[in-house]
Amino acid sequence: MSSRSLVFRLSLLQQTTAVVLIVAFAALAIWISAGTLARQETRYVSDAARRVAANLEREISEEGDLAHAATAVIEESAPPDAWVDVFDAQGRLVAATATGTRRPPGGELHEVRVGLSGGAWAVVSVSTRLRHTAVSALFWALLLTALPLLVVGAVASQVLTRRTLAPLSRLTAEVDRATVQAAHRELTVPTDPAEIVTLSVAFDRLLAQVHQMLRAEQNFSQDAAHELRTPLTVLSGELEMALADPALPPRHRHGLERAAEQAVAMSDLVEALLVLRRADSASSEAPADFVPVDLRDLVRDVVAELRKRELVRDADLEVIPVGKTLVPGNATLLAAALRNLLTNAFKFTDPGQPVRVTISAGAGQGTVVVEDGGSGISPADRERIFDPFFRGGEARAARDGVGLGLPIILRVARAHGGEVTVSESGLGGARFELRLPAHPPIA
Repeated sequence: MSSRSLVFRLSLLQQTTAVVLIVAFAALAIWISAGTLARQETRYVSDAARRVAANLEREISEEGDLAHAATAVIEESAPPDAWVDVFDAQGRLVAATATGTRRPPGGELHEVRVGLSGGAWAVVSVSTRLRHTAVSALFWALLLTALPLLVVGAVASQVLTRRTLAPLSRLTAEVDRATVQAAHRELTVPTDPAEIVTLSVAFDRLLAQVHQMLRAEQNFSQDAAHELRTPLTVLSGELEMALADPALPPRHRHGLERAAEQAVAMSDLVEALLVLRRADSASSEAPADFVPVDLRDLVRDVVAELRKRELVRDADLEVIPVGKTLVPGNATLLAAALRNLLTNAFKFTDPGQPVRVTISAGAGQGTVVVEDGGSGISPADRERIFDPFFRGGEARAARDGVGLGLPIILRVARAHGGEVTVSESGLGGARFELRLPAHPPIA
């Protein structure tokens, strides 16, 4: 899991909080328990010392001898698990608990001294090992209990965090699937947490505005292209009629020919814009809306059309066909893409330079490869040739066009779930490969 993941960060925060709370609880529990045991130990020793002193005073008053009284008290009423030492006024030990009972070192004893009459005193002591053992046992019990809890807490934290953030993941996936062409579908789900609902509402507003603006721009392009079609057709027709007049002075003919060329270029631009618009519309179509299209038949029809138009290049064109290659799609758009591929190959090759078309099928794809023996495309231009209106140095210098042929091919390919790539051809020029998903077998 990435350290930049929100799930990771929230889980880490929860686990850190859990560790801090467990450590704080354990430290507090040990501190309170150690203090309680220490107080109970002090109370026990103090009570035992007072009882021993009272018994010694009584025995001394009866026997009058400190040594005999101390020995009798120690033998008869010494507190359990404790040691009693009796000293005279000069500090000499006169009686003590049996030496057979092993005492811990001085640092592990809790002692209480009680004064007696005549300057003598008694010392009652107990071992602190029992208290230290109890605190140590509590520490290890808390540690062994905390480790499994931390592991379980870490797993539970990740699971709960993922579930808590599931609406955010769903929202991300919905936004990622949103397209300009598809109708906007609201992302807000009322059952989501309030923060996610607020974010979803903001996304809904943003996507609706973007969708509306882009739709307006696309509709304007389409409407403008349709409106330009008729006047351009009329203009081209009038220019052709004027050029057909044999009485036209030579000084006017040249200007009219240039005007006719520009009218044709404008008509081509309008048609290209309409094809781009249809390709964008096709992106929103469901696969079920497509029909089986045989790439072999499309290539055959486009090649036949170009052979008639490019009679001098008939010998340069080679087609390597394959059996039926079905892909789901829009036949008109696919034909436009193939026509642009072949026209582009003819445009950037000279007579005598080969143009080869290869159709193949396999690995769930239908593929059309168009390669030529021209000068090719420089590596620096390969990244940009699919941008609308981009034209490389050679195209700008010596070729006609508006820079929409390759963008049309790319949009048509992606509208059908495919892709188009460019590379260097073995013939010496450019190699364009159009890949489209194959149609499922028809029962």
